[in-house]
Amino acid sequence: MRRFASVLLAAALTTSHVTAEDSLVAHQRDWGVMATTLDIAVYRPASEAALASVDLDAAYAEILAIDRAMSLYRADSELVAINSKDQGLPVSLSEPMFEVLSAAADFGAISGGDFDISIQPLVNAWGFYHVKRARMPESKLIDEARQRVGRLTWSLNANDRTVTLKPGTRFDLGGIAKGYAIDRAIALLRARQVPAALVNLGGNIAVLGQAPGGRPWVVGIEHPRKPKLMGQIRLWSGAVATSGDYDRYFEMKGQRYNHIIDPRTGWPVKGIYSLTVVAPNATTADALSTAAFVLGPKRGLDLIRQQESAGAVVVEPQTSELGEALVVTRTHDVKISKQFEITIYPDPKIQNQMMNAE
Repeated sequence: MRRFASVLLAAALTTSHVTAEDSLVAHQRDWGVMATTLDIAVYRPASEAALASVDLDAAYAEILAIDRAMSLYRADSELVAINSKDQGLPVSLSEPMFEVLSAAADFGAISGGDFDISIQPLVNAWGFYHVKRARMPESKLIDEARQRVGRLTWSLNANDRTVTLKPGTRFDLGGIAKGYAIDRAIALLRARQVPAALVNLGGNIAVLGQAPGGRPWVVGIEHPRKPKLMGQIRLWSGAVATSGDYDRYFEMKGQRYNHIIDPRTGWPVKGIYSLTVVAPNATTADALSTAAFVLGPKRGLDLIRQQESAGAVVVEPQTSELGEALVVTRTHDVKISKQFEITIYPDPKIQNQMMNAE
């Protein structure tokens, strides 16, 4: 269950913020959208409750519009339409879809192809779109699906804003759409001159302004195997996203098989329990957490180290029982244990600190 808005985050993140005795108070609501829970808190004076209600409605509508465009589970979504078109022919795109596909192409390039939105045939082969039906497919099915996955299976045309997919290729935007939706909501709230806000979409989190009282927002990192906090991220700005092996998975003969698939091998990724990325915006945090998770402990952390304004907190199988995590930024590479408190963006500050978190 998520601690923020009554239930513990499946994506291993919780949020907390303290309302100071000042002119700003929290106006908060939650909804079900994008197959998860959306929590939005906007901070305005108590006298602006009506305006805050409009803020909340507008931010929710923005995220709902992205869900309606980019969901695999809505028969009338733009994404389903793209996947259903006669492939090999250009498909016209809405502006949001073009922006997401462009960003996906960029993250695919910097990750060497390991961030791959054409992964749908492989995820489908493993049955992860309906977790209760997930199972290990025959090797032949994996090999066939791999032939329809990869950066060369689709092309984007910026001149006429179209995409062309090769036959059999299908998109899954699960590794980037939530982050993009959050960024759209944050941009809308900024345009509405909201002084401070927090948007939490299933554990993908972005903030606007500082928490009341000039404090940082606090994001708790859940242990990937135990119901407790490992530590806290102090977030002055930007966004946080986590990828992990505990969200959608099945077990067979003592082995866990999770829904994040390596496009090169066609098999679920192993080697990392959870990877939390802090970045300037939610789209980057979302995509980088997925890409680094797929790349694995060595190459994935190398990708993080190459980023100017991002960092990661990584929990690996061999260290999770000790309550240890690795914090990686462009300038830091530190193993931390027990309970910790860190600031990654904009300026890295890392320290072990005992906290009353349980």
